[in-house]
Amino acid sequence: MKKRFVKLALLSAVLFAAASARAQSVDDKIRSLEQELTQLKDQQIELKKEATAAAAAMPSFEYRPGNGLNIEAADKAWGVRFTVETHFRYNFESGRDQIGRSNGELMGRRFRPGVIYCVNNCLWEIEATLDLDGWGTGTGKNATATTVGSILQRGAVNFHAENLHPWLPTVQFGMEVQNAAGGSLARQGSGNTGAQAEYDLLTRNNGFNTGRAGSGIILNWDDRSLSSIGIPGRIGKFQLGMSSIAEGDDGIASFTDRKDFSTYLSIQPFSEVKNKWLSGLTFEYGVWFCNADNRANENGCDRYRIQDHGDGARQTLFDTGSGSIGDGLTTAMGPGIVYNVGPYTLRVMGSFEQSEDRGEGRGKKRAHNFLIGHDLYLWSPKGFLTGSSTTPNSILVGTHFERNDMSLGCNGSTGIPCSVPAGSASITRLLNQFHRTRILLREWDLWYVIAPRMNVGINVLWYDASNLRNGANQAAQNLGVCNASTSNINSSNCRPGKGGDWLDVMLNWRYSF
Repeated sequence: MKKRFVKLALLSAVLFAAASARAQSVDDKIRSLEQELTQLKDQQIELKKEATAAAAAMPSFEYRPGNGLNIEAADKAWGVRFTVETHFRYNFESGRDQIGRSNGELMGRRFRPGVIYCVNNCLWEIEATLDLDGWGTGTGKNATATTVGSILQRGAVNFHAENLHPWLPTVQFGMEVQNAAGGSLARQGSGNTGAQAEYDLLTRNNGFNTGRAGSGIILNWDDRSLSSIGIPGRIGKFQLGMSSIAEGDDGIASFTDRKDFSTYLSIQPFSEVKNKWLSGLTFEYGVWFCNADNRANENGCDRYRIQDHGDGARQTLFDTGSGSIGDGLTTAMGPGIVYNVGPYTLRVMGSFEQSEDRGEGRGKKRAHNFLIGHDLYLWSPKGFLTGSSTTPNSILVGTHFERNDMSLGCNGSTGIPCSVPAGSASITRLLNQFHRTRILLREWDLWYVIAPRMNVGINVLWYDASNLRNGANQAAQNLGVCNASTSNINSSNCRPGKGGDWLDVMLNWRYSF
């Protein structure tokens, strides 16, 4: 009995020792696993930190419709933005097709890829954009391939000094710099998203056009608050510029020390007022001071001319002739008002241009116009009187009316005589035709937004001119206003100074990336 008890005791001790050893072994394994888990967690945290750091160091990608794709370094040391502006148009124009009045022919109205480079958080911005428009202009030639020119849309540097101090301007210098005095809001609104087909006839043809300059330097103060002086609004843009406006192709010298200057101001006096009836009001005023110099290679204000918007063959409706402006100062002033409320935009503008006869016997010349335009987003999926250029299925309607007047003063030696000698019927006809003109343009527009910044539309343009050039292959005959043989050019149905009207239609597709 005693021996059995001893055996049981020994067996129990062995089992207890084994159980203790096993328990200790399990605890050790658990501690070992916990240590491994802790190490894995630490490694995971380190990997997350490394991944986060790597992601933070990666460039950022941002796309905004109409503003392009922007790629920027994490530390903002550099950036690059890609853009493209496209606009294709089918023209249906009044007049003879053999002189270029196109019907059912597709035109690349705009095809302009661009790259903008940023350095040091965009303190420096280098802009390079090409103008590859169709019908010959994309090859560096005009539409008839008779003149060779640049295909550059813009080649400029922007120094954003406002990043250093809010009172400093953005300084732009280079080729094809942009003069806001010629690109005001009221003239067209926006060629990318607005309803109107083109700028008004007067400023598009006489210097301003899109405000382009062959070369120069511009100072811009953009989007500056006026709250510090007690005005609940903003300065949209204040600009001062010295550049070769409308003269000298991109980067080409005009060979004159008589520089051209421009200034422009747009102000939104109630933009910070929370009242939709007041906050959308903008006033603007631009002035161009052009120093005509007949010794120069090219002048931006050496003639007064009006052409229609016909892309196939723009018809000259009034022209004083190249070099008809004597040496001296030509001024062009353009006030404007833009009013936005909800889906509606009202545009009102005027332009006043004058050139004095500086003793050269060329006569005084005057030109002025006014324009009233309306844009309205009529409908979108959100309902009536809603929509925008970035809201698909929006419908935009527009209309505008403009009147353009030009006059040519007489002189005693060259150009238009001040008096008509007895029996000089031909001079009388010349006076009637070229002394002055009045040109009206009424336009109706309809656009449909397919996708953000992509839309299709139609423009209907109705012209009415008080008198037209009636010679062979000139506007009156080319537009079908009158018909006469070259041997009897002054027949009764095609008399000098005969006025008339005609209609052009444009079908459009446009997209701004």
